[in-house]
Amino acid sequence: MEEHRIKFKDNTEEVLQFDPIPHKYYWNDTQLPSATTITKILVNASVIGNWTAKMCAEEFKKLIKAGVTYDEIELIKYYDQIKKSANANMSSAGLIGGEVHNLIETYIHTGQVVEIHNEEMKKSFDKFKEWWDKQDGLELVFTEKKVLSRVHKFTGTLDALFKKGNDYIIYDWKTSSNIRDSYFCQCFLYVIALEEMMDIKIKKGVIVNCTKDGKLRIAEFDIDSDNHDTALSCLKLYQFLNQKEKKNA
Repeated sequence: MEEHRIKFKDNTEEVLQFDPIPHKYYWNDTQLPSATTITKILVNASVIGNWTAKMCAEEFKKLIKAGVTYDEIELIKYYDQIKKSANANMSSAGLIGGEVHNLIETYIHTGQVVEIHNEEMKKSFDKFKEWWDKQDGLELVFTEKKVLSRVHKFTGTLDALFKKGNDYIIYDWKTSSNIRDSYFCQCFLYVIALEEMMDIKIKKGVIVNCTKDGKLRIAEFDIDSDNHDTALSCLKLYQFLNQKEKKNA
């Protein structure tokens, strides 16, 4: 269990515990939801369903060959592989995303590029590096920062905070196939927590989507009070649904 000391602008400090294997956060012995977990409720169910169907279909095509006879045990084995293919792909994507985040953090801090053998990792990082090398005037505040909202009781890990001139800008690195609406709300939640912790105002955000197949998408956006309201509405809906699940358990 990792222990992170979170400092606040009123000179107080909180201890946030993070268990990296199940990716869970604890504050005062209570598990708190992360911004990522909260905003998952915004992902369209049909998108998840279509992606799951696609992964299962691709696994079926890979395993089952025309004109080949399969015995009972082989069919059971292939059935199990097909059924688990979506979760296996999601787990692999998560591992790649985590490693690319580490590569990005190292490059931002040191300018060093390590040798990469995984093709998807390489395509994703190379696309980030190509974009990053063109940036100018950014002053690094921090990367990979654990954040905590004591008021609203949520937490998470922000990828990066930079300053450009007088403006503070949050950055979020993504390796998924596209930029989802939920990513914006995730950033809005980070801003709420950061402004509790630090005596600053954050009015801009950037999502950098460097995909595993070597595509780059950038979303730059302003942040205002309406975005705060949107984020808190998402949090309240998450809390309502979570309470409902607990009552039905």
